[in-house]
Amino acid sequence: MHTADHPVEIGFVRGLLESEGIETRVQGMDLWTAAVEIYFADGARPSVWVRDAMLERARRVLAEADRRGQGEDWTCPDCGERLEGQFKACWRCARDRNDGHDNDHDNGHDDDEGSLRA
Repeated sequence: MHTADHPVEIGFVRGLLESEGIETRVQGMDLWTAAVEIYFADGARPSVWVRDAMLERARRVLAEADRRGQGEDWTCPDCGERLEGQFKACWRCARDRNDGHDNDHDNGHDDDEGSLRA
């Protein structure tokens, strides 16, 4: 259902699907250490598997997460740090993006490229 480029990504996808009640199974994590040698070989990258009956629902969950992850870049009004749209709080000073102030700014890019694949 989903093949990842990195173990962190597979953990995110697995957690997202399981939080929606979709049972998952991860395969290929044991091959990650050898991935430098055989990265593009079938089965070498970690992947999340779901039951056939849950496949369409899992695809919808990933597509919705991808849409939610997109947003306009913004600048923290407290410290001035420039942040990408997916961040909900400033990594430098921890100010919440939505604390009652409108601090969104258009970055001028059409970020239609999705990072999750179904």
